[in-house]
Amino acid sequence: MQRDIRRSLAVGVVAAAVAVGYGVATDVVRPPAVPLVPATLLLYAALVAAPFGLSAGAALLALRYRVVAPGIVLAGFAALPALLGWRAGVAVVGVLVAGPFVVVVALAETLVRARLGRLATPPSAAGLRALSVGVMAAVVYAGVFAVRAVLPLWRIDTGVPATVPPPVDLAVTLWYVLGVSLVLVGLPVALNRRFGLLAPGAGLLAYLLVDLAFVQPAVAEGTELVVALLLGVWPTLAVLLAAVGAAEFRLRGRPDDPEDPDDPGDGDEGLTVEGGLFGDRV
Repeated sequence: MQRDIRRSLAVGVVAAAVAVGYGVATDVVRPPAVPLVPATLLLYAALVAAPFGLSAGAALLALRYRVVAPGIVLAGFAALPALLGWRAGVAVVGVLVAGPFVVVVALAETLVRARLGRLATPPSAAGLRALSVGVMAAVVYAGVFAVRAVLPLWRIDTGVPATVPPPVDLAVTLWYVLGVSLVLVGLPVALNRRFGLLAPGAGLLAYLLVDLAFVQPAVAEGTELVVALLLGVWPTLAVLLAAVGAAEFRLRGRPDDPEDPDDPGDGDEGLTVEGGLFGDRV
């Protein structure tokens, strides 16, 4: 397991380096002499965090569980700039927006393989339960965000001719929001359910307070915050919460081995999930 993690992190570092190199080549990443504003710094952070997190996650799924579709889809997105001759702005949008779509593909293949018994290293029963709770939490958040932000934004008449039919645009947006929810909300919840990690959940709760009070209403009104949220805030925050979870896992001395056959969480106790940060029973 540790060797797979090290290899995955190495793949993530290479992907982040390639993304930064492309940003420099296309003048997205400017020289240090140019004054840096917070939005620019956020873009730079996302340009590193999103490729790193996506590539490392896809590599780990392929090495550990033989889930290969995310890597294939991610490679296809990465090849598009070279094939289509995209320039700076479009290429950056493609890199940062591709992630949530890849995450949904990863979840779909993982569930199908688990159902068919085709996962190379099946997770424990406790791991599967944690995954299910995380996915449920992500679906709930995606539903709330869709009702409070996506649908009102979709109904706004901007006067700009639509490039795709409105139903297709709505479906793609909801797909994107679900993908974001899986890593931004589902992963911290699953880490709490499986390992009792608190730091990612605390960071998530802090973000949700701001999101429910300010971000979602602003998105519903069609403010410029939409672009910053899509390109910078969500991918960077998702990777940051995952990194905080990994750090807490190490600091707490690996509190629970997910593949330990003697793990008491693997017993047959139905679907009861008790204790922890996110409710006392599911």
